[in-house]
Amino acid sequence: MEPAARYGDGPEKDDSAAFHLQVLAILPEYVTAVLLGQPLTAKLREVGAHLQGCDSCSAEAEALLSALETLYGHETLSFPEPPAPDLDFLQAPPAPLGALADVASGVQSVVARLVDTIVIQFSEPLLALMRPPTLARAVGLRLRYTYTVPQTSDNDPHITVEVLAADEQDEQGLVRICVELADADPFDQAGSTVFLETAEQRFRGETDHAGLVHFTDVPLDDVACWRIVVQPRPATAR
Repeated sequence: MEPAARYGDGPEKDDSAAFHLQVLAILPEYVTAVLLGQPLTAKLREVGAHLQGCDSCSAEAEALLSALETLYGHETLSFPEPPAPDLDFLQAPPAPLGALADVASGVQSVVARLVDTIVIQFSEPLLALMRPPTLARAVGLRLRYTYTVPQTSDNDPHITVEVLAADEQDEQGLVRICVELADADPFDQAGSTVFLETAEQRFRGETDHAGLVHFTDVPLDDVACWRIVVQPRPATAR
């Protein structure tokens, strides 16, 4: 895989935290290839070899594979030539190593795109970046976390996630997710399907004309483990 040669001035292959982050950054590509039954490149074969001896990276891979298997139920395997996923965003170099890099690099492994679906997997490092700098409020609620999904192109939907709760309520809160479609009318953003999976519950909803969907009474004790699946409204319906 040669992370130093491919991703810039990174470390040589070893057991350092930086090397593990570089492996995690290309897990979506590896898991997608495994799920679709595609031949593994030399780089992905080295990822597979690393997962056999690394419990933490293997757990990340299993979680992502489980999410995609649950979503598709292996239906994609019935196509003789499934469409290749757009993984160009994985070619970008990681953030420079530094005091913030260990936290920021965790973001790279939490977003995967497969066909017309976006899967967002939260994590403890990501959660630290989701806390707003100020105690923003809306309708008597305090904004606890906010996150904007990175876009790989201008055609990608603009997705934001906000978690709000009252000051006296730490157990449950309101989750507001906005899916703005780049090629749709700003006043006609309805029809995207959104799933929110917590440790024990699964929520489903469709966006309204403003591109918003709200989930109420969502447990807040496991935000770092949340998984969000967004299926944007088909282009033919826009």
